[in-house]
Amino acid sequence: MVEKARDDRASWRDAEPKHVAAQGGRGKAMARLIPVAVPAMLLVAALVLPAFMFTGDRRPDVPGLGPAAWPNVVLLLLGVFSSIWLAIEVWGLVKWRVSTSLSAPHDEDVYHYGKALVGIGLVIAFGWLLPYVGFAIACAGFLLIWCLYGGLRNPFVLVLVPTLGTIALLWMFMGLALMPLSRGVGIFDQFSVALLQLLGIY
Repeated sequence: MVEKARDDRASWRDAEPKHVAAQGGRGKAMARLIPVAVPAMLLVAALVLPAFMFTGDRRPDVPGLGPAAWPNVVLLLLGVFSSIWLAIEVWGLVKWRVSTSLSAPHDEDVYHYGKALVGIGLVIAFGWLLPYVGFAIACAGFLLIWCLYGGLRNPFVLVLVPTLGTIALLWMFMGLALMPLSRGVGIFDQFSVALLQLLGIY
């Protein structure tokens, strides 16, 4: 009886590696294919989505690139970088190299969920205040608070980043893409109009 039990345990130990090896082999194959599938799907999306984009009704005599310019540029860059990423992953797959593109970086710091929730709240506050104070003030305030929350205390940086960032985004969205972003209400609307005229957008 004891000998039979030993034989059964031995048989189980001999059979287990084959089963585990089969599962491990499938798992390794999936682990090698997923880093290739992700850029491939992004590339397909970048090629397919433009067919569903609006072309815009911009007249030829209206300056600017039109509202479709920004999403088209995003999709174009997505296609370019996805192609590069896909080529790198395929080359690594051919050379039997282990991909680390989807691996989480080693971080010794503790993730602060409280800070993450405050950041989400800040984004929600930006969206809620946007119709009232306008894009210019909301964007400048968002960038300023984000810099302060990130630990920046240099007054030069705290002035330069919100100012240049807001000007660049105003020109990108309202000057080039012709997006009708909110100017706010009341005195905020007057300020936004004056600022847009000063920047040459209006």
